[in-house]
Amino acid sequence: MNKHFLTVILFLIASFSFTEEIPFTGEEPPKIVNLSTEEFPEITTPKNQSPRPERSAKSSEELDEIRTQNEIIRQENAIWLQYQKDLQIQNKIKNLPADRRKNMEKPENFFYKYKVTKDPEKYLDTFNGLYARFQTSQATLATINRLSSPDEIKIGKTLLLPIQQGMYIPKKAVSALEILLQKEFASLITDDTKIYEIDENEFYFLPGLTFSQTQIAFFHDKGMQLPLSKKIITSEFGYRKSPISGTWKFHAGIDLAAPVGTEVFACKHGTVITTEENHPLYGKYIDIKHAGNTVSRYAHLSKILVSRGQKVSTGQTIGLVGTTGASTGPHLHFEVRENGTPKDPSKMF
Repeated sequence: MNKHFLTVILFLIASFSFTEEIPFTGEEPPKIVNLSTEEFPEITTPKNQSPRPERSAKSSEELDEIRTQNEIIRQENAIWLQYQKDLQIQNKIKNLPADRRKNMEKPENFFYKYKVTKDPEKYLDTFNGLYARFQTSQATLATINRLSSPDEIKIGKTLLLPIQQGMYIPKKAVSALEILLQKEFASLITDDTKIYEIDENEFYFLPGLTFSQTQIAFFHDKGMQLPLSKKIITSEFGYRKSPISGTWKFHAGIDLAAPVGTEVFACKHGTVITTEENHPLYGKYIDIKHAGNTVSRYAHLSKILVSRGQKVSTGQTIGLVGTTGASTGPHLHFEVRENGTPKDPSKMF
């Protein structure tokens, strides 16, 4: 057989095999960036000057301690200054064409972190104080940290501080705010959208986007939010003829119709105080205690997704709609009690 002919045949076989093994679709996979918060530089409250040793003689141990403290303060200020420098660099290059960005200095770090260590109200570590101090947008600070309201800033909470401003929309939305943003910006998420995977949380990054006025109002609203995505009231608050016994009874909440498996959200941030699996009347239900001695109840659930003692945020998914207990069909029985007295929930949204 002709050597040239044999070479061509082998080439065709190899090409065919390769094409079959790895088919070309014409689409590039999303750009996924894997990161760990352990690697992010931590910003602490910067100190302006180092403590100066007194003129009196000191032991070698005391001098060593002073040197150690001076070094810590120097490093703290160095991280803070580097954060500000990285912000300035990013602001310079964000609006430039791609070909001009290549030759420009890039930020040293793209993410920092900050831990709230003091009372937010006393030390301006509130949401508004933090986004102003760190020169970030409300949307950036709220979405990357999965905050559903400003009240979630507490002592001990570690916040992520991205240098790149924009929306960080979680791939798996949990709170009402995240679901709202996911629906609003679904058309902007494509195969080319960059994905940040941070400690197993995946975020679609949409650069440059900020909250609309409606989204800001939704985020800052301190009132109660609807526990379902849609409000279809099938039974009002007050006296009614019981669908179970047929007698007139006081209905301490409202019934909201929804299919089995529909997500149920916490109407406001608080602490779960009850998770009952088999109540004869309410079936599977959850009680959440809020500020002001207010308690909300979510009954007839098919599944409970939180545990007793757990702190939940406004709009967080806590369970799924069902028809457990004394129920004639799939719905959510929702109650609000203030100091033990039932209130009409429909007037609180």
